[in-house]
Amino acid sequence: MGVKMLLSDPRIAIPSMAVPLAVAILIQNLNAMTDILWVSWLGGKAVGGVSLAYPLYASLVGVGNGLAVGVAAAIARYVGMKQQEEATHAAGQSLFLMIAFGILLALILVPILGPLMHVFGDPEAAEEAIAYGFPVFAFGFFIIAGSVMSGILRGEGAARASMIIQVAGALTNIVLDPLFIYGFGMDVAGAGWATVIAGLVSLILGLMCYRGRGMYVSLRLRDMIPSRKYSKEILIVGLPQSAEYVVMSVINIPMNFIIVGVAGADTVGVYTSAWRVAYMVLVPAQAYSGAVVSVCSAEFSSGHPEMIDSAFRFAVRRSMKHTTYLSVVLALLSYPLACIFTAADDLQYLRMNMTLLFLVMAVMLPGMSQVFVGSGFLQALEHSKVAMYSALARNLVMVSGYYLMALIFNSSESIYVYMGAIEIWGGALMAWLAWKYIKKFERDFAESDRIINLSTKGN
Repeated sequence: MGVKMLLSDPRIAIPSMAVPLAVAILIQNLNAMTDILWVSWLGGKAVGGVSLAYPLYASLVGVGNGLAVGVAAAIARYVGMKQQEEATHAAGQSLFLMIAFGILLALILVPILGPLMHVFGDPEAAEEAIAYGFPVFAFGFFIIAGSVMSGILRGEGAARASMIIQVAGALTNIVLDPLFIYGFGMDVAGAGWATVIAGLVSLILGLMCYRGRGMYVSLRLRDMIPSRKYSKEILIVGLPQSAEYVVMSVINIPMNFIIVGVAGADTVGVYTSAWRVAYMVLVPAQAYSGAVVSVCSAEFSSGHPEMIDSAFRFAVRRSMKHTTYLSVVLALLSYPLACIFTAADDLQYLRMNMTLLFLVMAVMLPGMSQVFVGSGFLQALEHSKVAMYSALARNLVMVSGYYLMALIFNSSESIYVYMGAIEIWGGALMAWLAWKYIKKFERDFAESDRIINLSTKGN
């Protein structure tokens, strides 16, 4: 059923994939917000600590999401070419890659966690960051593995199963957060352990989906043997996508450092918390992006440029429309939301600061939504490096501007306004790049078809 849907009209297939994806992403983002909401009752230093560690955590998640996008695209391409055995090999190879990346990132991130947090934060917030970050980075394999299992399922069109394992993991974290933080007295470290266990739950449920028959691909131990061919198939999309996520996350470290210098560690907590709300508004765009990767990868391998063109117009319209609706809601709720996130006595002075930040985000998010949608099309067309370079350029401009705003105006509010302008520009850039490469695919396909027709006539 999933494969049949994947190969149908993109205007039908994309919403069918996007709805369960949106539910899963929504719960995941609620999960991320739950972490910061429960931690906020511990005070400003705890919020600042989690916020300092968040860019590294987001990088870890980005690697998992990048691999998930890579394997989803690889499997979908084989589905489009009706090569079931090849799709199975790609799925098995993704399991090898998730183990390799999980071990590698733990070896890199755990040793640098302490020094990095002390460099970019004040001493008290740095200790909280280390307490939260150690379990997350030491056992980050489970976070990566949960994402990869979701990508395997999406690749064969099993969007509902992908949704279920992600929602189950997120709900696990939501339940365990207060239990670990307050019930067991683990404070900030409890949020980190809850996140790790949530990833383990998603991994187990994903593997259970492949216990019996009925799935398009199978998971076999022999397919986990390193293979250059299938690793390349996954990494040609997954590696640039992971790099894009990592760039977007790691660049937040100097950005946070600039904000700390201008307004203190508490303001970094406000800034990071607001971004977690912003990603709730961007759920439709993220869902359309994920759906586009699977659906359009299948259309790309089948040689249907007209379908991809139609899918682009459809996804742009729908993502802009839904993000605009949610942005209006964010603007209307900006002050009540700020009250929730600044409930602690030592954070109340930042209430209006956070309200302004929410209002800026409400203006910029419809335009920013095209960063995700455009990136999804570039990945489907095997131009994920273009999306990565665009993200790198956007974020270099962003961090440079943060520094200039700090020098000229010495206020977090000026940084927020600059941020809004650059995110709108970045969305327009990514949408233009996606359109450009879709048209290139159409021209290349038409030329190839013309050559084949001339060759046939000549014979």
